[in-house]
Amino acid sequence: MYFAIFYVEHSYYFPHFLPIYMELNKRALKCAFVLSDKHNIKLLETICKKYNLEFFSGVEHIYNIKSTFFILSNSYEIAMKLNGKTVFLEHGIGTKSKEFYYALEHVDIYLVEGSYKYNRLANLYPKLKHKLYQVGYSKFDPILNGLIARDEIIKRYHLDLSKKTILYAPTFFPSSIERMSKGFPKDFENYNILIKPHYFTLDYKRYAKQRKILSYWSGFENCIVLGLDEYDLTPLFAVSDLMISDESSAMFEFAVLDKPVISNRFYKLRFSYYLMPWKLSRRIDEGKDRYREMLYNASNYKEMSRLVVDLLENGLDEKSDIRKRYAKELCGELDGKASKRIVDLLESVAKHQDRA
Repeated sequence: MYFAIFYVEHSYYFPHFLPIYMELNKRALKCAFVLSDKHNIKLLETICKKYNLEFFSGVEHIYNIKSTFFILSNSYEIAMKLNGKTVFLEHGIGTKSKEFYYALEHVDIYLVEGSYKYNRLANLYPKLKHKLYQVGYSKFDPILNGLIARDEIIKRYHLDLSKKTILYAPTFFPSSIERMSKGFPKDFENYNILIKPHYFTLDYKRYAKQRKILSYWSGFENCIVLGLDEYDLTPLFAVSDLMISDESSAMFEFAVLDKPVISNRFYKLRFSYYLMPWKLSRRIDEGKDRYREMLYNASNYKEMSRLVVDLLENGLDEKSDIRKRYAKELCGELDGKASKRIVDLLESVAKHQDRA
């Protein structure tokens, strides 16, 4: 009998799950990982072996394992078929796509980071409010607890310490990759450039054109394009001075850490989205607009380039107070104890269940 089973569909769930696992492990609470075999299971297995995690390969295992809790970050439909308490932990900050909100109807516990998502869901599902628990953002615990070895990361990526570092973290769709200048790394040759593409960009056939652009950029000396095995953004946060993104929720994560972010509002849409613009609103939570105030929004590549110079060379970053004001709404308490609160909650629920 396990205390908790983590169901992992994609490698980028691990930065959210691992800090919780570490806290469970500290308390000698038995847990394991069930790995989806839909997407690059070899990569998921490699990560589990790296951290000496107990794991089962293939989604079918989740239906046969006995566990007090099952922790999911997607595929909440599975929750209805499990024999145990189901916990939903969304794999992104409060402004992520609202498509995950429906999970509240199917799970027993829905963990939220800050007051924004808590209030948003409570207003949408007032009768299900009792399932919501505001706990903070587990992904940030290693950063806030000083567990990221910055010097080691600088050495790993051969960063030039005389240069500032730009992190470009585009999402797969809608993405700004195709709208960037072909000479992007050359245009910013006085900076280190780390490019962290979305997992889908690197692994799905339909994004072959994006990979071709990335391959070209990787040929520049000052530019490193990270591969599939680099699934965690948090080490990159630690060494980067500025982030450029488009619609990735990661840009709000970086901003919450009080670092400047440029949001590329020039991105490529699929043809169907021009014909049916409402499809885009389904992908992007409209509540995100409120928090764009934290970001520097660029309507084209030229404007993006000017903002980079203003922020990194001319000292014109004027949004620190705004970032700090919204941080708690998006992430809750930034005290490095989110994983502790999550495990405290699970233990409390388990004890109450035993008494019943």
